[in-house]
Amino acid sequence: MTQPLSGIRILDLTHVLAGPYATGQLALMGAEVIRVERPGGDDFVRTHGGTQAMRDAGLGASFLSQNSGKKSVVLDLKSKAGLDAALSLVEQADILVQNFRPGVAERLGLGFDATTLRKPDLIYAGLSGYGPDGPLASRPAYDHILQGVSGLMAMTGSPESGPLRVGIPIVDYVAGQSLVSAILAALLQRARKPLKPQELHVSMLDAMTNLMGAFAVNHQTTGALRGLDGNRAFSDSPFSGRFDCAEGQLVITANTPAQTARLCLALGRPELAHSAPDTVASALAGIFATQPARHWDTVLAEADVPAGAVLTLGEALAHPQMRNSPCWHDLPVPELGQTVRVPGLSFRAPWAPKTLDPAPTFGRDTDEVTSPEAAE
Repeated sequence: MTQPLSGIRILDLTHVLAGPYATGQLALMGAEVIRVERPGGDDFVRTHGGTQAMRDAGLGASFLSQNSGKKSVVLDLKSKAGLDAALSLVEQADILVQNFRPGVAERLGLGFDATTLRKPDLIYAGLSGYGPDGPLASRPAYDHILQGVSGLMAMTGSPESGPLRVGIPIVDYVAGQSLVSAILAALLQRARKPLKPQELHVSMLDAMTNLMGAFAVNHQTTGALRGLDGNRAFSDSPFSGRFDCAEGQLVITANTPAQTARLCLALGRPELAHSAPDTVASALAGIFATQPARHWDTVLAEADVPAGAVLTLGEALAHPQMRNSPCWHDLPVPELGQTVRVPGLSFRAPWAPKTLDPAPTFGRDTDEVTSPEAAE
């Protein structure tokens, strides 16, 4: 089946995680993505994670997870030859994506004005830590920094631990997904109003704080802030949280009166449904400590109570629910004679890819993409 972005060409000037994640998602929807890399190969994700052989080949775990099927071109954008080659690629592109700090693309000669002179209907998408303006615009930003600056870290952890980062680079992926949404919307807009350029920009700070709207509105109206509440549930229900079991741990979210009643009945303590929060917390901790998490997981599933054992990522991927997920695919790594399992699109669709093409080695497609024949 033809994919929705078949025939769309993206010039990808991004590096690290957020931008490449976004263009990787668009590649999975059928777009042709030309990844422009700097001489010397300084994008650290190529050598991040995986075996030593993977890192030596510039095909680290982080790189393989989001670069399937892209083409890799090496250009020195600070040289006239490199800039000329990049602008020639702009003329053939539908979308340009860059995640330089504000002002850098303009200094290179690859800003919105310069590129849309070469391609009048170009969709020009930028991504940065703080956006193109404001007092923080020029500062460098990584996920870890944005977790702190956005307010996320201040509500993650406990009074004992202090503020903690979320275990994954969540700001990168949230910003990357925001960029995907913006680009897809821009393609629809181009279909309605062709031959008009569009400039998009995603701020990692805006993307992350956007997801905390419920807490922000609560703060505006009450003055209260979400603190370091550990595993306290979003619903504030005393019948929710993470509990230590005789073996393993369990997470429960009984938010409604009906769920609470079913939970207490399943535990043989129906009276707890009407007890004070401190009494509830102490009783639940004592009950769950008597049996392994897998026991309680079965008991609460049968009682239709939202609950689950706390699993490692390895355990989650090996779980029967995930083992044959259509959202994960085998990715061939022919350079190393191996195959790895990587994420595809996070949703099911009749046109979603069933197989993946390999991720590119550094500069693999330079000659093919930049040859005079390719521009014809």
